[in-house]
Amino acid sequence: KQWYQRRVAITVGIYMDFIAPMFDTYTPVPASPLRTAIEDLARSINFPLTKLFVMDGSKRSAHSNAFFFGFYKNKRIVLFDTLLDESCNPMLGLDEEGKKKEFPSEEEEKKGGEKKKKGCTQEEVVAVLGHELGHWFHGHIYKPMIINQFVILGMFYSFGILVKNTQMLADFGFVEEQPTLISLFVIFQFIFSPFNRLMSAVSIYMTRCFEFQADRFAAGLGHGGNLQSALVKLVTDNLSFPLADKWFSAFNFSHPPILERLEAIREEMREKKQD
Repeated sequence: KQWYQRRVAITVGIYMDFIAPMFDTYTPVPASPLRTAIEDLARSINFPLTKLFVMDGSKRSAHSNAFFFGFYKNKRIVLFDTLLDESCNPMLGLDEEGKKKEFPSEEEEKKGGEKKKKGCTQEEVVAVLGHELGHWFHGHIYKPMIINQFVILGMFYSFGILVKNTQMLADFGFVEEQPTLISLFVIFQFIFSPFNRLMSAVSIYMTRCFEFQADRFAAGLGHGGNLQSALVKLVTDNLSFPLADKWFSAFNFSHPPILERLEAIREEMREKKQD
């Protein structure tokens, strides 16, 4: 187990330190109110934050995101630059001479015909990170990995039994010759197909539960209101459709629709007030 964990840690470390920077630019967040707020959040839940970066995701798309990586006590957080609005992005606060930038007011933007501001405020960014760190706090990273190991083990065990079944290949027309490659194709393409669909539904259900739990974690830290406004902004900025059929989303969407998440957050906030 320790050997496996070290191998995964080395692989992730090599990718993030050497491969990912070839495609994206990871800039350390300088001393700023945003950095202080994130460090305070990490400290409040004993998250071992060592580095904080802003990634230039805007060069590819307007999609907003934030994630963390690292093992043991060497955790790092990455914020997409599209997640931050001009009021809290420390990378946008200074001009080329190191002086404070003066951003146009909303009225000036309307007159100039500029696009509506995007991104989240500092409080909303902290709320989003509260959600992401909720995944870490509840062990959502390792639980699917452990379950997948047992699923893969069970599939290989079943394959070892089914590959010896001569009648199965005979039913597919291979009576005299029964090559292993054909057995592999038949088993994984036809025999395991219903099982894979079932496991996909279980995986989606588990992921949705994790999302609700992470939302409740952020709301429990006192960031419920800011998380709600942040989710609305993210759906708007990412051009996501807010409505979805309940049953279709339950079997196809790993993330619950925003209306369900907002209602769950409000319910958590009501329960917290009652307590």
